[in-house]
Amino acid sequence: MYTRMQRKLPRADPPQAPSLPSLYEDTEEEDNNEAPPVVAPEPEQPNSTNTCSGTKSSTALEAAALEAADKDNTPTPEITYMSTSSSSCSSTNEQQKTVEEDSLEKLRSIVSVGDPMKKYVEWEKIASGAFGTVYAATDTATGGEVAIKQVCLQKQLKKERIVDELIVMRDNKHPNIVNYLDSYLVGDKLWIVMEYLDGGSLSAVVKEISMSEGMMAAVSRECLQALAFLHCHQVIHRDLKGDNILLGMDGSVKLADFGLAARITPEQSKRSSVVGTVHWMAPEYLTKEEYGPKVDIWALGITVIEMLEGEPPYFWELPRRAMQLIISKGIPELQSRENLSPALQDFLNRCLQADEDSRWSAEELLQHPFLLSAMPLSGLTTVINAANQLREASRQRKGFGMPSSSSIDGWNSEQN
Repeated sequence: MYTRMQRKLPRADPPQAPSLPSLYEDTEEEDNNEAPPVVAPEPEQPNSTNTCSGTKSSTALEAAALEAADKDNTPTPEITYMSTSSSSCSSTNEQQKTVEEDSLEKLRSIVSVGDPMKKYVEWEKIASGAFGTVYAATDTATGGEVAIKQVCLQKQLKKERIVDELIVMRDNKHPNIVNYLDSYLVGDKLWIVMEYLDGGSLSAVVKEISMSEGMMAAVSRECLQALAFLHCHQVIHRDLKGDNILLGMDGSVKLADFGLAARITPEQSKRSSVVGTVHWMAPEYLTKEEYGPKVDIWALGITVIEMLEGEPPYFWELPRRAMQLIISKGIPELQSRENLSPALQDFLNRCLQADEDSRWSAEELLQHPFLLSAMPLSGLTTVINAANQLREASRQRKGFGMPSSSSIDGWNSEQN
């Protein structure tokens, strides 16, 4: 384990990777730790032009969308295509309205009845973003700490996605997946109660410290156990990255944020919608009409590179350029590749096969010799503490004073 003292920074600030906004994303520095007020429903937000979409048929439209994202350096959540027919657009809007009504009805059948403000006390805001806020709170029944994600439904353009997230979390319990505990509808807001992990995100750690191969093997094994479980249960995560891997001070490693997860069936074993975060996207995401669960395996390979180098390949490139590089060149040569063990090099090679069929599955990778070098997970505590100390010292040197709770707890995404 060593600190990342110097890294080549070609730009002052990296571009934002195009992913749907994470509700663990900390976009504001606020010290308001009070419990969230119960408020009346917010006015309906204007519809985005992306809500009227058609089929993938125009590469020109795709290029225009990506070029626009590059110009203003903002995320491109999902590549969708406008229909030129007004009647088609009207029909699509009506269909979307029906889907939203059905989604709200499903939500009401899933959530619990009652006042969460009475069940959970000692609220502390730990992260916030454009689409919601995350609080830490104490469960009065158990005395345990929980994380509560508050989602404004009026700001969700596709409410069926939040329903899918709830169902995936509720129906897929696993030691390596953040545990869903409960949910409530309060006004126009959905409150999702989850277990709280106090070690922060993997990305927050690897930005400060380079892990040993043994610790990388341990983290990779835990992630693969989660992926093998999800894929066996016909679920693709679709946004695996360091931000969405949460750590516990007890050595826990858990996959989080199922807002982009997709359910598949034996009849429909492939998906086609382009969602996720560009720098972790597999080539077939960008070049083929359909893809399967192995996009998660590619993303895991990129996450291992993130553990090695502190960031994914092409992180300093704008999104469209990063896409082009992934398609044309694949993954660039790793820094100090000669210092990596043959087992780790082969593990990465198995994860990052450009051909989806040649890429190993999660079950196959769990048998890879690299994982035999895994250190005890208890060693994560030392790594997390060291990263937190370095982050605090860096902030002190820059004159920011003590870090806020959101920067420590890791329920945020400081950089995509």
